[in-house]
Amino acid sequence: MKDYSLYYWDQRLAEAEVVELLNLAWDEIYELEFDQVFGAWRGVHYEPETDTVHITYENMYCVPLMLSINRTTKSIRHDYPRDEFIELEQAEIERLRSLPPGNTR
Repeated sequence: MKDYSLYYWDQRLAEAEVVELLNLAWDEIYELEFDQVFGAWRGVHYEPETDTVHITYENMYCVPLMLSINRTTKSIRHDYPRDEFIELEQAEIERLRSLPPGNTR
C-alpha cells in the first residue's frame, strides 16, 4: 500500500497533482527498493520559475534525496535536496512534535 504522508507540502499545488507526482516518483524509485517500511516522503516543493516540483524523500540507509519533476514534460531528475527545503521540512517536523498527543495539525 502506498503512503502519501508528507511533512511539508507547498500549498500552491493541488492535492490531485501532488498525488500524481508522488506516484511518478514512486515508480521512479521503486527500482531503488524504496518502500514505506524503510523510507518516507519528506516534502513537495514547487519552483515556479522552472515549473518544477521537487519531491524529497529519505530512507534508513542514506541522507535525504530528491526527485525533480518538470510539470509539463514529466521528466525526472535525481538530486540532493537544497538546504532550504530541508529547513522547511525540519521546521514542520518540530512543529508537529511540539503539539499535544493526538493533535496532528
